Amino acid sequence: MAANGWTDDLLDRMRGTGDPLGDAAIAETYELGQQEQVRQALLGFGRNSDAVPEGLPPKLQRYFEETAELPAWADREQMARGHELLGRYQPLIASILLCGSLPLCYTCGNGAEVLARSQRLTSGVYRRLAETSQFVVDVLDEDGLGPTGHGLRSAQKIRLLHATMRYHVSQLGDWDAAALGVPVNQEDLAGTLMSFSVLIPQGLAKLGVELLPEDRDAYFHIWRVVGHVLGVHEQLDPVKFGDGAALKDTVIRRQQRPSEAGTALTKGVLDFIKEVLPVPPGTGPTLIRHLIGDASADVVKVPPASSLTRLGLAAATLPSFGYGKAGDTLPPAAKLASQLGLLAFKEGLLLTNKGRRREWQVPTGLTDSSS
Repeated sequence: MAANGWTDDLLDRMRGTGDPLGDAAIAETYELGQQEQVRQALLGFGRNSDAVPEGLPPKLQRYFEETAELPAWADREQMARGHELLGRYQPLIASILLCGSLPLCYTCGNGAEVLARSQRLTSGVYRRLAETSQFVVDVLDEDGLGPTGHGLRSAQKIRLLHATMRYHVSQLGDWDAAALGVPVNQEDLAGTLMSFSVLIPQGLAKLGVELLPEDRDAYFHIWRVVGHVLGVHEQLDPVKFGDGAALKDTVIRRQQRPSEAGTALTKGVLDFIKEVLPVPPGTGPTLIRHLIGDASADVVKVPPASSLTRLGLAAATLPSFGYGKAGDTLPPAAKLASQLGLLAFKEGLLLTNKGRRREWQVPTGLTDSSS
């Protein structure tokens, strides 16, 4: 028995499990040949209060109806408290997402193979990073999962994106489900969810910003709700932060391995930082190694940390409770990450989309340039 109940037997079974509700909706859409009509119908379907477009295939209509309600255990007060963290720590969260969450996910070789085959990152890294940043903003923004927000609709569309990837990748002749698992399976989904709900608070601590336990738990609760909407199995959507941290560590232990796909995906992140964001040379490798550790960074061939930026990170020794409020002083590590994060949001999220909000779309294929 593994710690917190995350046994190899459970996770092995979850590698063979997809998302019956989302998979059925996408399969019917393709069977009816309505994938382009569906994509067009959902283009402007962005706010949680937007009515579901008429004329969708029956199973897709049912999908939106069944996933529209937040779970009964969703705590509005906790969610409101968690939402406040985006305003206080947005630049740091952006940096941890870019230099922590994504690279750590790419160290999981089997999951990286799915992303590489989809080509949504390798052929359009800037767009995909912008989409991911937009999703984080959608769910963490004030009332992001409430009636006026965008978080619920974004999560519904991402769940369909996952189903689309499963539909196409499973049909590829070179996909070995016995060895790699079902594409975008439940273990991979849970590991990715923990890279947001667990790794970001842990990353803040590594940058010298130690969240109050109440804030950390409120943030974790938001992502637990998001996991429910995304179709993560309830057995892999833990209630407590400590259990989530144990799940993250277990998935990494099981899935981390070198792969050409993971290295290429990480290089896309490093190229984005180097070519688009005007930060000191070596910032990307230094932050990645600081946030996920040298052992994990070596798996995806991250270059050595810059000596100058490493000195700046090493200067951060004391936690800063409540950083972001007026008059607070940023720890040195947080200054570097904050600079990178602000630029990532401005350059990556806004300029790559010409200043407009980026709407998630349900693609008609893995390499669809419009998606």
